[in-house]
Amino acid sequence: MADTSELTSDNALPAHLPRTALNAGLSFAALGRILDHNLGAIVSLLDLDARLHYVNARFAKSFNMTPAEMIGKSLFDLYTKEHTDAFMPFIRRAFAGEEVYYERLGPVVGSAGIWHTIAVTPWRDDSGRIIGAATSSMRVHELKVKVEALRVANERLSSHFDNSPLTVMEFDGSLHITRCSAQVESLLGMAPEPLIGRPLLPILGDDRQMRPLADAFARLQRGLEKSNRVEVTLTHRNGAPVYSEWFNSALTDASGRVSSMMSLVQDVTTRTIAELQLRKFATHDPLTGLYNRRALTDRLEQAVARRKRNGTLIALLFLDLDEFKLVNDQHGHGAGDEVLCEVARRLLAITREADVVSRFGGDEFVVLTETDVTLQSMNALAQRILRALEHPCNFGGGRAKVGASIGVALCPESIGHARELIQWADAAMYEAKRSGKGRVCQAKMAAA
Repeated sequence: MADTSELTSDNALPAHLPRTALNAGLSFAALGRILDHNLGAIVSLLDLDARLHYVNARFAKSFNMTPAEMIGKSLFDLYTKEHTDAFMPFIRRAFAGEEVYYERLGPVVGSAGIWHTIAVTPWRDDSGRIIGAATSSMRVHELKVKVEALRVANERLSSHFDNSPLTVMEFDGSLHITRCSAQVESLLGMAPEPLIGRPLLPILGDDRQMRPLADAFARLQRGLEKSNRVEVTLTHRNGAPVYSEWFNSALTDASGRVSSMMSLVQDVTTRTIAELQLRKFATHDPLTGLYNRRALTDRLEQAVARRKRNGTLIALLFLDLDEFKLVNDQHGHGAGDEVLCEVARRLLAITREADVVSRFGGDEFVVLTETDVTLQSMNALAQRILRALEHPCNFGGGRAKVGASIGVALCPESIGHARELIQWADAAMYEAKRSGKGRVCQAKMAAA
């Protein structure tokens, strides 16, 4: 057994211990007591046969023994084969001259085991020859348990993160992406990994289109809000529009500065398209796609209000197809529907984008305009419509020629309600029919 007198003497000071230690009032005996009782580590010294030459009190206590009882015992006497198989490879590396550090779950009486972090270093004699190893072990059980709990919690969070039907994105305080879930690929058509570290808004596209989202994040960054919600239309990598709903929140540090932000992004394209279709069904004719009577009335009421407020000029062209009944009678309603759709296409081609073109009902159509409204320009537009309808309309079983009778009404300053203008234009249309069809007639009241 190696000489350990320098470790047990109360009077001798080892040559390697600085003399200044005595000047500080620290005797070697006091140092020994500190190692034995006050050091927060488990310390041992063992020879090449793995026999203990020194242990401190903490080491011995873990076996319910005294240090004196442990001196001379082999690690193989103290630990099970399962444990020695686990830690002896590290000790043999120290025997070979290496400083080794590792963690292990060590057996403790009355316990399921305690986590320690262990350092094993070579023990050398005065000539530098390795004669054993010194071990020191620090309890890190609580830290290890907390780290493990944190790891499990992080795994659970990551699982929720990746399995959520929503796209989850995290950002730093300057809105650079720090993490995003796999769902971002279906949202934007981009894989998550290349997005990490990049600023969010330039990825999403047009600055004006993203302005509501940028403003929402700016309110979070300035501390004006803790959370907010915003809807924006994104563009998928394949060019398709993606309607999205963003639920954003901010996390602040101890100083109140925003350190990170998170967004839960829901793809609401299916829902939004359904809502748009429902709104379109409510305002558009399902056959021709033109505005329906209700939508025309709403738009006309708005135009009349502008007329009363700032004098905006309004004109209404009311047209009824001539000879359309023959198409239904001779070729069936399917052919009639095809003719109505063709008439709608021709009206849209002739009118301006700002004009409101509607199917008022049956074979009646109305054009509302607030652009370049004069009696002369409206008569010219009516004549273009008549010329456009001179050409036969094709349908599945053949061709049919239909014309139109058109009534033109210009809105006077004294109009009381939008329906009055419709009535005037309608009356002028019937006057055109009575005059021989295929004609344009101005409403008398509007002209006056």
